[in-house]
Amino acid sequence: MKNVNDGRIPNWIKLDNAATIYPATLSRRYAAMFRVTVTFDKKIDIKILEEALNNVIKRFPSFRYKLKSGLFWCYLKFNKGCPAITKDYKNPLLPINFKENKNFMFRIRVFEKRLAIEIFHAITDGRGGLIFLLTLAGEYLRLKENIKIEYNDVVLNPYEKWKEEEFTNQFKKYARNIKDLGKKWKAFHIKGTNENRNMLNIITGIIPIDKLKKRAKEYDCTITEYIVALLIDSVQDIQEKKVKRPEKREPIIISVPIDLRKVYNCNTLRNFASFINVSVDTKYGHYKLQEIVDEVKCKMKLMFSEKRINAKITSTVRLPENFFIRIIPMFIKKHVMNFSEWLYGDRGCTTVFSNLGNVNLPKTMIPFVEEIGFIIGKSRGKSGSCTCVGYNNKLFMTFSSKIKETDFQRLFFTKLVELGIPVEIESNKGE
Repeated sequence: MKNVNDGRIPNWIKLDNAATIYPATLSRRYAAMFRVTVTFDKKIDIKILEEALNNVIKRFPSFRYKLKSGLFWCYLKFNKGCPAITKDYKNPLLPINFKENKNFMFRIRVFEKRLAIEIFHAITDGRGGLIFLLTLAGEYLRLKENIKIEYNDVVLNPYEKWKEEEFTNQFKKYARNIKDLGKKWKAFHIKGTNENRNMLNIITGIIPIDKLKKRAKEYDCTITEYIVALLIDSVQDIQEKKVKRPEKREPIIISVPIDLRKVYNCNTLRNFASFINVSVDTKYGHYKLQEIVDEVKCKMKLMFSEKRINAKITSTVRLPENFFIRIIPMFIKKHVMNFSEWLYGDRGCTTVFSNLGNVNLPKTMIPFVEEIGFIIGKSRGKSGSCTCVGYNNKLFMTFSSKIKETDFQRLFFTKLVELGIPVEIESNKGE
């Protein structure tokens, strides 16, 4: 098949508005990274995968850039070639050595049947990474199994020309005038014994979606609302053991990313997400699960209005346009942005819960794909994060953590089992 994607790609572009913070927080120990995986039914053929990657990368021009630092801002410069495919290990999401990775900000890793993409957040978000990986998986299966792919919104046709909308910084397009990042609260954090800095503990629970959905329906809430409530309930158990006096307890805050493509009906492949913070203030006393669900439902409905979301978008866009921010040299600006990320990010939430939703693969791919996974890398302030993605009536719920203790994960999955929802556990400890 002929590839028609060698059109006019800009030699350099600005970072999108969500991405400007990530180079400022980049260090040898920390990088804003995430990972999406696909597990096939049989061992991966590396040569065929390399051919598939060469075909697919031309369909995703926004992935073909390297990070450069200017006097006042970082920017992206076009990068030729393709990243090498490397062996996957049990310690995922280490910061990318850009030079060793041919200056690409993503890497492709393989272990037996598992295909993974690990991405530095400056080029895209979870949805964009998922689409890239599933498109790569589709092209690999087309070449290897000689199947016909019925392309959809998550598996793109790699032989179509890329669309201008996919390449656009959508934040500026939709920003208006009213700004609001919300109040800055200090959240309760789960503490423990730090792992080796190169180790990220991964625990995944595989949950039947139909049974989880049935339980959520009993509480008249969505799966996302139900999981957020269970996460808060699990943290509450830990907090009550650690902090005996209620008046000393800090609020439990779960940060929930929002895919803005659904809000504004667009298809960009660059970053286009915001977040809402859902909190329960436990200094008022112990909350039963029903009470937590009620709080979560109310707050998510309130915060999920387009007007409130747009105020956050506008804040993200307008801050770099401030005259005084613009004239500060990058080496100073980096410290300012680092502080801003701490103030509005890690300090203000207990954990992150990111839900990529249910994945609907083309029918011809389903017999060859066993699992789909999603993981967020280390944060500087929080002990860990939570993610999930649904596929083939299974929810893959993953906890990533930089501490050795697993009380939080154990409590969460135990609560599910006690509610009659079976959970199959996987971990990188035994890999």
